[in-house]
Amino acid sequence: MPAAPCSSSKATMPPAASSGSSTIIIAVILLILYFGMNLVFNIYNKWLFSGPLPAPIFVTATHQAFCFLGAVSAWMCVPDNWYKRTPLEGSAMISKLMIIPFGFCLNIGLNNMSLLYTTLALNQLIRSFAPVSVAFASFFIEGKSYSYPKQATLAMLVMGIVLGVSASPDFELLGFVICASSVLGSTLQIVLTGYFMGGQKVTLHVFDILLYTAIPCIAFLVPMAYLVGDFPKTAASFEANGAGKFLGLVLAGGSMAFSYNIITICLIKFTSSVYYAVAGGFKVCIVIGMSFVFFHQKVSTLSLVGIVISCIAFVANSYLTFKDKQKKPVKTIDEANRGLLSGKPKSEEEV
Repeated sequence: MPAAPCSSSKATMPPAASSGSSTIIIAVILLILYFGMNLVFNIYNKWLFSGPLPAPIFVTATHQAFCFLGAVSAWMCVPDNWYKRTPLEGSAMISKLMIIPFGFCLNIGLNNMSLLYTTLALNQLIRSFAPVSVAFASFFIEGKSYSYPKQATLAMLVMGIVLGVSASPDFELLGFVICASSVLGSTLQIVLTGYFMGGQKVTLHVFDILLYTAIPCIAFLVPMAYLVGDFPKTAASFEANGAGKFLGLVLAGGSMAFSYNIITICLIKFTSSVYYAVAGGFKVCIVIGMSFVFFHQKVSTLSLVGIVISCIAFVANSYLTFKDKQKKPVKTIDEANRGLLSGKPKSEEEV
């Protein structure tokens, strides 16, 4: 009887399993980079606006300029299988692009401006109110309904934010009003986009968004910077820091803005937009916690309780959003194109 063939002493991993493991490793690395870049970017902006360059609207405009240059470079240099410019066709694309610059200025511009007057912890706490404002707006404008568990998380979020903000020793009314206005701007951008777009499918890469909307965003931001007095502050910063340091500060911020876009694109590419939305919940908790490490911020017991409640509710709401999206995928906007610093609108569930 012939001997049975000997099995190899070295087990080989199936190609599919190997590929899956590589994807998981890449996704984990990208998630770490996403959290790290978001944390560094927020801390850098707060430090920058609190001292060396207190001109947040002007700086936001420079961020858009860097993102535009990066998108142009991608258009000219990267292979077509990574990015190929989408031509503007149809009213759906034009409608979306017309909403983005206005919403971006109210959302990101006012958010950065609020860092002049409020702590980073309170800024993030107030910004976490966005799911509540979007839920109310979607209910009244689109008739959208939410499950009881989701309503409970939104109620907890409201309770936590009210407690955390009102009991904070660092509370300043002006900073609160500006930051709350940025939340309303974000809500307006999201809900109006969904309302005007209806069920139309628009597939624009993030680089398309940057190419087509960065210059209009700058056109909105420059007059806004003039009105709030950013130009004299910019000139004073240039004189105080010198040309080299000033340009270095602008270059660092612009590079972070564009890098954050790239990391977010890759994170969504290797996971999905719903994982990105859940990551946003943990991101808020990380930034709030680390802000107490890097900045001198005061907190009372009641304010701390409110912050904890808000973080738990925000993460729970993100998790429920994740579960909902597993059952019912978003149909209106391509997954790889949402929720980036370019000001591109997210769906109502992803805030």
